[in-house]
Amino acid sequence: MVDPLPTTGARPDDLLELVYEVRKALLARDESPAGDWVERTAEGLRSGRTAGWYFPPKQGAGLSFYSTSASEAYGHVHVEEGPGSVDRGERLTEILLDHLGDEVRSVNIGFTGLAAEQERELLARLGKRAGSTVIERVAMERPLRPADGEPPGPVPDGLRLTPIRAVTVDALADLDFRAVAGTVDALLIGDRPEEYRRVTEAMVDGSLGRLLDEASTVLLFPDPPRLAGAILSAERSARKALFVNFLVDPEFRKRGYGSFLFRWGLRALWALGYERVHLWVTAANEPARRLYHRFGLEPTLSSTIYRVSRVPDGPQPHSAR
Repeated sequence: MVDPLPTTGARPDDLLELVYEVRKALLARDESPAGDWVERTAEGLRSGRTAGWYFPPKQGAGLSFYSTSASEAYGHVHVEEGPGSVDRGERLTEILLDHLGDEVRSVNIGFTGLAAEQERELLARLGKRAGSTVIERVAMERPLRPADGEPPGPVPDGLRLTPIRAVTVDALADLDFRAVAGTVDALLIGDRPEEYRRVTEAMVDGSLGRLLDEASTVLLFPDPPRLAGAILSAERSARKALFVNFLVDPEFRKRGYGSFLFRWGLRALWALGYERVHLWVTAANEPARRLYHRFGLEPTLSSTIYRVSRVPDGPQPHSAR
């Protein structure tokens, strides 16, 4: 098989079409990036600001690219189905991994385009590489119902509901960092607080979908101020909303704070007129999945993240979010 080509030499129309195909595949599983992501990504690949490689349509289209943040890298591989698609996916992934800078300690790579059985075959091949881990994520969803409009109950003793914009991004990021520490979820972001700030900032500024301020809140201990939990909601479409983050401080779990926040979020989405609610959870996070199932959400689809760590990951006990 011929090697994929650097995206800096791609025809602009071919590159735009490939990135549009990535967006379309992400949209099909409710992960579509917001705003002018397609145009920005294509321009970054064409200019070399984003490292990427591609197979032209005549060779069976495919695209891989990555970006770095300090010592963490985040990549994506898209392969159109057809003869040799698994081979193309393997080569696109390998060239991405081979070009990572020496400063990169780990990389997480998502996949689109392949059928489920083809993706499993690709991951089986890639899993032979040292430091490899496959993280499965599950989408869960359900319709919103009139019963969701009922009050969620009293605010837990000693806590106060506070609008999401009344707390800083740094405070939310610190809560996220503490909430996932030592879990599989932490592998998706990293082990540095700065990474959590970057992700939280993307949620708040609408990069993952327009933040619904009316359906996002925090539970706060007022004196001294400390966040006990938070729920952040975003619009996916005119009828569907997404819980982009749901967090409870590990020190305050099993006190009903998470259940209260979840009921509050469902009521807020119902009041705003949305018809369905959707979220993602790692398959290994069984306590969180049980909580969501208790509230009536059911699995609808799954996706995988392929992680390669140059520094061994430690044990990952699982905890509810």
